[in-house]
Amino acid sequence: MIQFFEDILQHYSWQGVALAGVLVVLFIVQLYYYVIAYYRIYRYRLMRRRKKIIENPPISVIVALRGENEEFLTKELPSLLHQDYGHYEVVVVYIGGDIDYYDELQLARENYSNMRLTRIGGDSRIYISTKQALNVGIKSAQYDALLFTTPGATPRSEQWVSLMAKGFERGMIVAAPAVPHFEVDTMKTYLMRMVEFHRERNAMAQAVSDKLYYAPRSNYGYTRGLYDSTRGFNHLGIDIGDNDLYLHSIATPERTAVVLSRHSVVVEERPERWSEWLELMRYYSSTHEHYPTSAKTFVRRECGSRVLFFLAAITAIAILPLELKLGAIALVLLRYAIVVGTSRRVAARMGERGIALRYWVYDLFGPIVEKMISSKHSHNTPKLWR
Repeated sequence: MIQFFEDILQHYSWQGVALAGVLVVLFIVQLYYYVIAYYRIYRYRLMRRRKKIIENPPISVIVALRGENEEFLTKELPSLLHQDYGHYEVVVVYIGGDIDYYDELQLARENYSNMRLTRIGGDSRIYISTKQALNVGIKSAQYDALLFTTPGATPRSEQWVSLMAKGFERGMIVAAPAVPHFEVDTMKTYLMRMVEFHRERNAMAQAVSDKLYYAPRSNYGYTRGLYDSTRGFNHLGIDIGDNDLYLHSIATPERTAVVLSRHSVVVEERPERWSEWLELMRYYSSTHEHYPTSAKTFVRRECGSRVLFFLAAITAIAILPLELKLGAIALVLLRYAIVVGTSRRVAARMGERGIALRYWVYDLFGPIVEKMISSKHSHNTPKLWR
């Protein structure tokens, strides 16, 4: 046996053997993510969780509307008010001082018995934070199950509320996917979409493993009793964090339910300009420094092992003997087949479509985009009460 290893070292050199070993180890790390960690999303079934409350709980859908948004008035609000669910309401908290726009919201409220409307602000010198607006919405809501969404987001199905109610039957915190929507489908917008998909996939993989640290801002909820018992939002020095920092502080395995269905998805409009999208991602990333170490490690290990795997594979193909070159190529192709197959199944559970044929674009360039996002801080996160 010793002679066997000595022959290998003599033939390939210890550097070649070490490089091949590193490549195999990195392949195994990648295998863990795509065969085990991410595949849990595909295998997750909400109905396996035991019901804790009565069926079909009444739901209050809360949305904080900042400024005059015609798209919300003509498209998004009607989609919220026409859900196929018997016992729910939509609570709109309008932050602004435009009387004409507020009159249009009041007209909508008069036409729909399941709509509530509250206005705060009006003085441009006083900034009303999103958390303050959501707190007003929670106090205005009449039901215990609180479901949150945002302007710019539209439920993909009229069954959205009914499916999220299934989550409230089994947990006090409910999370479901949101997918970005771009008006045009180009290689650039595909890359943007996959960056967001991968970020959410990381979060959902942790959530279905009872380690919730994030839910999309347009598709999550919790009960009023839980909110009151925890004394409301934390990290009041920043305007965001209600969907991640606060959720992480109150989430436990017993409290959390994840709803994964193409009908529970919310579609979020995204800017197509690269600079605007990068700034939006930086804004959403403003809370990442406060994430638990386990969540940050989970995300970084996948991205880091992917980059190192490609670098090791390129080096192996360039300098190693033919048989090891072929082995490295085989590992690259095998990994890619596994990654695409798993990603396609997981994407279907999370409401994404048409990712397989171009997935190599994200696989190669995703880490570069993530670096571009993290290299600068957002200029749009207000710092409050400092």
